[in-house]
Amino acid sequence: MKRASCILIVFVLLFVTAISASAFDYGCNVDTVSGSVYLENLDTGAVILDKYANKKMYPASTTKIMTYIITTENVQDLENTKVAISADALTGLDPESTVMGLSEHVGEEVSIKDLLYGMMLPSGNDAALVLANYVGNGISGFVEMMNKKAAELGCENTHFVNPHGLHDTNHYTTALDMAKIAKCAMKQPMFMEITSTVNYTPAGFTNPLHNTNYMLDENYHRGEYYYPNVRGIKTGYTDEAGKCLVTTAEKDGFSYLCVAMGAAYSFADDINYAMKDTANLYDWVFQNLAQQVVYGPADTVKSIPVEYASKGQELALIPEREVLALLPNNYDKSLLKTIVSSEERVQAPVTKGQVLGTVHVAYDDLELGDINIVASEDIERDTFSYITAKTGEFLKNNFIWIIVVAVVLLAVIVAISSARASARRKARARAGRRYHR
Repeated sequence: MKRASCILIVFVLLFVTAISASAFDYGCNVDTVSGSVYLENLDTGAVILDKYANKKMYPASTTKIMTYIITTENVQDLENTKVAISADALTGLDPESTVMGLSEHVGEEVSIKDLLYGMMLPSGNDAALVLANYVGNGISGFVEMMNKKAAELGCENTHFVNPHGLHDTNHYTTALDMAKIAKCAMKQPMFMEITSTVNYTPAGFTNPLHNTNYMLDENYHRGEYYYPNVRGIKTGYTDEAGKCLVTTAEKDGFSYLCVAMGAAYSFADDINYAMKDTANLYDWVFQNLAQQVVYGPADTVKSIPVEYASKGQELALIPEREVLALLPNNYDKSLLKTIVSSEERVQAPVTKGQVLGTVHVAYDDLELGDINIVASEDIERDTFSYITAKTGEFLKNNFIWIIVVAVVLLAVIVAISSARASARRKARARAGRRYHR
């Protein structure tokens, strides 16, 4: 059920994106260092920025977003399901690999929930391996599940070979595919709660785990990367992948998802450009985009004549509701396009709000859909105008029959007159004959 729900959610989001914003240029002019960027408004599906979003990239530890999905889809009770930590499950990890510290807990049991914290906060590769072995009965089985899920989500340029994201030339994805994966993950149990947590101490651990997403941490380097509107999701880094980051941000009633991949990184410079790019992009959308009323009841679509009303009276047709769109604050109103389909005239009485047609609304290449157009006011029937019009219609529609009836009546009258005249002549003739006798 969980899996079907996740697929449905992603399908709906992709469908909305396709119909609402696929070709529209929002004019985002942020100069980004990351090699590939995808920025989407989650409320409308509008694609704000697509910078090589279909280019194959190495995902590094953002891979763990998919590992989270597969785990939570196959484990019902995250808090009470526990896994015994074995040394075999941890073999093969690079000594420099990021871990949650499971090597110090071999022989102990750790809950799935704590393993998820350990995988997502400090980016523990050891936690990813333990989860994969447990859920997939081995790494290969788990990876097969990952690739199957990616295909179900519509990821066309993604292939996984491990659950943690350590470099492999056959382990790749794209910013667009990673956005699809992230949107599915956001619907998984505890995902946003876990990935938005800054510090967490698992049961039995002495030291807390720290989130590597410094955009969440106002105390890291005096808040150098802190962005108060950010929630989640996951960082990633290898020499080959560069800095990668998947986040969401919410402000003023709008939510965004940003995927930044392939940002070059120098340990000497120690600047996380994926985080810098992400912050600059969020700044831009929150400062430049808003929900705009592009069309509404204050706009007269057209005016049409009203029959059976006062002479010359017209009715203004207006949109039934407001048409809202996510657009730049300085959007060009001259780019608004409408196609009206409505009655050319209407008969009184008319009721305010009566549907009399539709209007298709678009802004440049952004299709905003069809809405009803309705009467702007009540108009009563004028009795004199109605009777006059109906009489005229009757005469017009029955003209031939009126002529025929008139001719027949005339003929009858002539016949009757003739008959009466003939009778009078005969009567006079009879009277004359009687007189002469």
